[in-house]
Amino acid sequence: MTKEFLFGLDKFKFSPDATPPAELGYIEEGSFDLGGQAGETVEVNAAQVKGSPVLVIPKKNGSIKPAFDLIQIVYTQLVKVLGGEIEGTPQAPTGWKAPSKLVNISGHAQIETDSGHLIDIPKAQVTAYPTDKLSLDGVAKIHVELTPIQSAPGVAPYTITDIPEEG
Repeated sequence: MTKEFLFGLDKFKFSPDATPPAELGYIEEGSFDLGGQAGETVEVNAAQVKGSPVLVIPKKNGSIKPAFDLIQIVYTQLVKVLGGEIEGTPQAPTGWKAPSKLVNISGHAQIETDSGHLIDIPKAQVTAYPTDKLSLDGVAKIHVELTPIQSAPGVAPYTITDIPEEG
């Protein structure tokens, strides 16, 4: 398979703690978007030079902000992206309680693609909320957005590499 093209969602893994990322659950087909964002610059213009800036100062690099709809509602996974608590035990959950206080969830995300690439986000801020209709025409969803944030000085906010060969 060629590594010159990036396509297809194979697995999405996430962990809000120090454990290795684990698969989060089913994501609605067609909902996963890398959310590429353009970099930002500041243009400096001089009165004597018409038509173009004399200097362009980089302000922010281009980035990604993945977003998707989680359609598999597993109570232990809801805690990972929405916070709150499970009812029952982790081994036999019977429900989920939304957080009663403001939550700040971040964690390690990994996206494996059908093209054989791994998009690794060492630290991502998570925002998520339940959405869509309760009907017999589809399923309710948890809309999730990830914002890569600096995990440590000098560490890339995300990388795209070949998936390591299992051996």
